[in-house]
Amino acid sequence: MGKNFLKLFPQIPYRFGFVFLLVILSWTEGKAGEIDSKVSAVSPNLKTSPAIQKNIWDDLTPEVLADLGNLGFPMEMETPISGSYAEYRVHHLHMGCDFKTFHTNGIAAISPFPGYVESIGQSTKGYGSNIILKSSGSTLKAKFAHLLDFKGFRKDLDLLREALALLSGGEFQVNLSPGSYNLPKGENIARLGESGTGVSHLHFELHLPNGTLNPLPYLPLRGKDRYSPELLLLYVDSEDGVQARLSLEKKGEGKFALPGNQKLNLAGGVRFRLGAYDQMTSRNKNNLFFAGLYKDETPLYERSFRGMSYEEARIHHDIFDSNRSSLNPPVYVYNLFPAKGPSIDLRSFETGSTVKLVLKASDHAGNHSILPLEIEVGTINTKKPSITKTEFNSIDGILKIKTPNKTTYGQGQLIFKKIEKLEESMKLPEGLKSKGSIYELESSDLSWVGEAELTWRGAALGKKDGIYIYDKASKKWSALKQRGQLGLLTKLGALAILTDDAKPAVNYPYLITRNRRIKGQEEEGIEERLYTVSDTGSGYAGGAEVLLEGEVYPSEFDADRKMLIIKFPKTFSAWKKYMLLQIRIKDRAGNSSDWFTDLVRF
Repeated sequence: MGKNFLKLFPQIPYRFGFVFLLVILSWTEGKAGEIDSKVSAVSPNLKTSPAIQKNIWDDLTPEVLADLGNLGFPMEMETPISGSYAEYRVHHLHMGCDFKTFHTNGIAAISPFPGYVESIGQSTKGYGSNIILKSSGSTLKAKFAHLLDFKGFRKDLDLLREALALLSGGEFQVNLSPGSYNLPKGENIARLGESGTGVSHLHFELHLPNGTLNPLPYLPLRGKDRYSPELLLLYVDSEDGVQARLSLEKKGEGKFALPGNQKLNLAGGVRFRLGAYDQMTSRNKNNLFFAGLYKDETPLYERSFRGMSYEEARIHHDIFDSNRSSLNPPVYVYNLFPAKGPSIDLRSFETGSTVKLVLKASDHAGNHSILPLEIEVGTINTKKPSITKTEFNSIDGILKIKTPNKTTYGQGQLIFKKIEKLEESMKLPEGLKSKGSIYELESSDLSWVGEAELTWRGAALGKKDGIYIYDKASKKWSALKQRGQLGLLTKLGALAILTDDAKPAVNYPYLITRNRRIKGQEEEGIEERLYTVSDTGSGYAGGAEVLLEGEVYPSEFDADRKMLIIKFPKTFSAWKKYMLLQIRIKDRAGNSSDWFTDLVRF
């Protein structure tokens, strides 16, 4: 039926309790959310200062402020934060907060204010099953995503979801008429789950007509965050050719310094990038709440993550360095400069003088971290190129990288360095062997969004060979996605052609992840077993061999959990109390795991 199911709406019984449905089958995570920061950028040292944009939180109405001041927690219990507002994702920003459910489904989602259900939706990726609540007293809205189902205060709401899923092929987003599903604050509206993208958790957003707000300043959180943000790395690019990656030294809580308190010698326009994170109460590595650069308390650049418009959130490459930031592991590298200018232009200062700057970062609880910088101003004799290049070659001509034409930013270059000897931290895992030279890839005032094409000239890749990248943040080698002989590159790191002779493995999960649903919310008549899938090389190829009592048995692969899910009817217990389960998997290089054996007891 697909997208023509609108014609069938008159056939849906009126007992579902809605008057009007607006179907948005092509709804993406754009306007309402997870892919959609507030920026205040001031650079008095630029010849043309950009206009200061008005912050979305500056003009909140008394009605919205009243709702925010009485906001309830969106779950039946307070759990730690697993993902913060405006965090970097590969293709978007994370425009809400994630709260842990400890890998289990079925915990109740709770309405944070009185209002009504404005919209419901479902998708196989992204938000999954989701509900948008509209406040009855203001323009504030709340979005709940990755739900298990809508079995809360109105059971017929979940029946409506099931009907729309059947009619639409499983993908829909509909608006309901106001007043069809009214609810007070504190009402159970749905059950939390893992639909869409990611393992089980609650994704919670706050929306205004023109953008989103960070929920953290407004939620009633009991845990006290006493930890200042951690500042890890400072990246420096200047017009006089200096390109540096400086590991920062922690001198005390919230106090950081350059190695040996060194002074920087720079000239012309300078751009700074900061590698940092905040642990909050969950001890996860989360996004900062604020970052800024100052000279004599005058802001050269500021960025707050209290909220942002939908338009701002789409230009995430202005906020983060796309090729140094990552989601897994969490690495956040912040651009401390406006889109078309430097952090500071040293031409405004006398040659030989010392310019003192302070970099500041903070979290939503008010904990601060500072990094003082001293710059000795030099002279610049070369004119910086004004064009953006998209093709780069290593000196020996072996490597060629072509970045996307429309999403490459900066007037700098990619830097190739052949590694003669691997550092201890870059040691290849057992089963992976290098087939030649290894190159380290860095950039100077250049970044790209999307996939760059990497050509390795002279390389003849066999079935077990692949192009790999070493990520310094995770300290792991991983295979690049390939298109024929091309490697598809999204970040910086060490590059190598490796042969994969490492066996994949199947094992038991950690105890906390052995059940997907809380007790009493299990799938009726079904008993589940979960098993982890791991591989140090090319990755799991899919198509696990599963035998139950020697006979082929079906399984599912959960790509978010990286687990095999095997379901048994509970009626099996009337047949046997114990059954022998065997599993074997292959990786993309063709290596097979040893047989994993489990004695399943019912």
